[in-house]
Amino acid sequence: MKFIFHEKLYTEGMSAHKIKSVKNKIIKGSFKSGVFLITMPLMNEGILEVYWYPEFLQPLYKEINDEVVVVGLADSREDAFSLIERIVRDVGVSDDKIPIAEYFA
Repeated sequence: MKFIFHEKLYTEGMSAHKIKSVKNKIIKGSFKSGVFLITMPLMNEGILEVYWYPEFLQPLYKEINDEVVVVGLADSREDAFSLIERIVRDVGVSDDKIPIAEYFA
């Protein structure tokens, strides 16, 4: 899998140095516990997905050749869901839909 970090990357309480360090470890495929990724849907279904980064180090994910668009980084699952709430507020609702894909296009 190839990780792409969106220019509108959402984070919660992470310093610029930590964000850079986490991104580098993820790009290299190094182990990094305690990091949750908010991504665009991997199978184009749904709005956003939350993954504990070490999940992507499992053989199943290594066999997938898709790009993973990361739109948020968090230190905990709770922080990840708080970021999703913030993203949805920023995106807004249009015609009873949440246009996440358009926002991160």
